[in-house]
Amino acid sequence: VDTKYINVHFNYTNNKRGQIMKKRFISLLAIGLSCMMILGGCGKKGPEQSENGGSGSVQMDSEQVLNTIYFEVATLDANDTTDNQSSSILNAVQEGLVRIENNGKGDEIVPAGAEKWEASEDGLTWTFHLRKMNWSDGEPVVAKHYVDSFQRILNPDNGFAYGFLAYDIEGAEEYNTGKGTIDAVGVKAVDDYTLEFKLKHPVPYFASKVSYTTFHPIRLDVIEKLGDKYASEIKDTVYNGPFKIESWDNGNSMVLVKNDTYWDADNVYLQKINMTKIQEFATQAQLFEAQELDITGAQTDYIEKWTERADAGEFQKLTGEDPGSFYLYFNQKSESANGILKNAKIRKAIGLSIDRDVYTKDLVGRFQSAYGIVPTAINVSDEKYRDKVEGPLESDAKTYVNNKEKLQELFKEGLKELGLQTDDLSKYELTYLSQGSSELQKQRSEWLAQQVNGNLGIKINVETQGDWGVYLSIMDKLEYDFTMSGWSADYNDPMSFLDIWVSNGGNNHTGYADTEYDELLKSVYKETEQDKVTEIYKKLENKLVNEDAVISPVYYTDKYAFYQNYVKDIQFTSFGSVYEFKHAYIQGKN
Repeated sequence: VDTKYINVHFNYTNNKRGQIMKKRFISLLAIGLSCMMILGGCGKKGPEQSENGGSGSVQMDSEQVLNTIYFEVATLDANDTTDNQSSSILNAVQEGLVRIENNGKGDEIVPAGAEKWEASEDGLTWTFHLRKMNWSDGEPVVAKHYVDSFQRILNPDNGFAYGFLAYDIEGAEEYNTGKGTIDAVGVKAVDDYTLEFKLKHPVPYFASKVSYTTFHPIRLDVIEKLGDKYASEIKDTVYNGPFKIESWDNGNSMVLVKNDTYWDADNVYLQKINMTKIQEFATQAQLFEAQELDITGAQTDYIEKWTERADAGEFQKLTGEDPGSFYLYFNQKSESANGILKNAKIRKAIGLSIDRDVYTKDLVGRFQSAYGIVPTAINVSDEKYRDKVEGPLESDAKTYVNNKEKLQELFKEGLKELGLQTDDLSKYELTYLSQGSSELQKQRSEWLAQQVNGNLGIKINVETQGDWGVYLSIMDKLEYDFTMSGWSADYNDPMSFLDIWVSNGGNNHTGYADTEYDELLKSVYKETEQDKVTEIYKKLENKLVNEDAVISPVYYTDKYAFYQNYVKDIQFTSFGSVYEFKHAYIQGKN
């Protein structure tokens, strides 16, 4: 372990086995945007702001306003954040110890709330030296605010899903599981500007781990003042990041404005970011073509149409692989239809009743059909995982997809195992929870319901939930039968998708609990040979997708975005927030 002060940028996408980075649910909004790449240079001194421009120099426009679509914010409580939409907003208005940035050469960890940090020779003590900076109300940001954050997320009474991410810290797991005390947690404020962590074992990537939104500093006095409104109220909220929330009409719009008290305010150029909910993509497309929307994703016929226009120089285009996948979730504790979702064969039959190629090619016009949970963008060592390991459902898909007789045969086998009748399948009724209420999403949900009904003969109702926060709450409470949602990785390793499903995991919203899976997952950390690690990953994925049918993969996500030529230096990290606004500016609009 390098014991020197680390105060320079370093690349953190090192594919270390077992690296636990922040992972997050993807909303359909994120997929609509779906562009996690750099749009231009970053991290440099920005151009001068001028109304008239100047010879031989790059000039910013006098009006620095970015227009984008609304982010479906589930919560403003950093400790309670589990999705990438909320995280993206919180990263814009808050500053943690470090930030993830991308200068076009890959994701990097850069100093933020901490100016520098060091690890002890044995790797068990990490010390962060904080810069002197203030909250938006003038109060200094001190080490205790970070200590409060770690203690709050680990407090078992709060039930925060991401408490497990701090388990590398001494006493963290014990306190979070009710077997230890808060005083034994190895996070300490040495003084106002020195923060110390004591770890149970060496974690070379610990500096990247503390970039998580969930570990941002907090103000307990503000939390206590706002009480139940803290997660949803912007009045009296304080910020220490590049921007502040000026207004928020939850579910419809949000406006961010520059935070002039931010420590690096001189290098923040946008004065305002307008976010507006645009329900239908056709409307979104019209606004983009009229330059009233600055960044958009694309789907169906617009992909080909806009690609031609981008090639002609009208605007810019981004494409590429993306580290995300979408799949059907099955609630194994559901009592609907005599509890049929408790059976693996029934869950598998439902998943295989969907023709993924029709969904991706005809209904969406993008993405790649998926037969495993780990997407094509994820590596093992220096190789693509999917090049080494076949999707667990690929073989069975050839047998079952579009084969009604075989699908019903598999479904009936599951019914017999449950001791239920097999003569009239129409008597079984389930509800599909649809995320998003746009016409396109309704069309896709109805198509999916018809696929299951047509192939299995069971009745499928569609329940639409357009509110992202409510949708996440329904999943968390296991108040659904089955649904489709997604997961995006924050680090380049299959473990990002495989450790979700541990028994009682904070993001395991299926009711699945299996000791064999848990033990197999733990065995990964005991292996040092990459081939053996890959073999364990293969077994875990096969058990999850094929044998136990906990979920059923539908598609791997991709990057497909279009943005106006005048949008400069907005960053899209591969394994971070959807947007990094800090360095963005407008130059040459109209």
